[in-house]
Amino acid sequence: MRTIWIIKRRELNSFFDSLIAFIMIILFLGFSGFFTWISGSDIFMVGEASLRTFFGIAYGTLFFFIPALTMRLIAEEKKTETIEMLLTKAVTDRQVILGKYLATLLIQHL
Repeated sequence: MRTIWIIKRRELNSFFDSLIAFIMIILFLGFSGFFTWISGSDIFMVGEASLRTFFGIAYGTLFFFIPALTMRLIAEEKKTETIEMLLTKAVTDRQVILGKYLATLLIQHL
């Protein structure tokens, strides 16, 4: 279990060390906010603020952002040529996958 948390922490640190994290967060919030105001009801006319429209839009935008985040995990390992080193360590494939999965879950819920 400890190795899974180490892999998760490493993935989160590498994600937020790069500019891609902040670009993805800004794009997600920008798309969700823009389409919430465009397709949602005007809160000034209705007199009631509701986040129902935002969560409906966020569900659709996450459909595109989640695959982009998860595909990046293994592709980054191959690009930096550290996948061989990771797979030859005393970790199982299951631990690597679970560590990367937990990191992606935490990134999605930020």
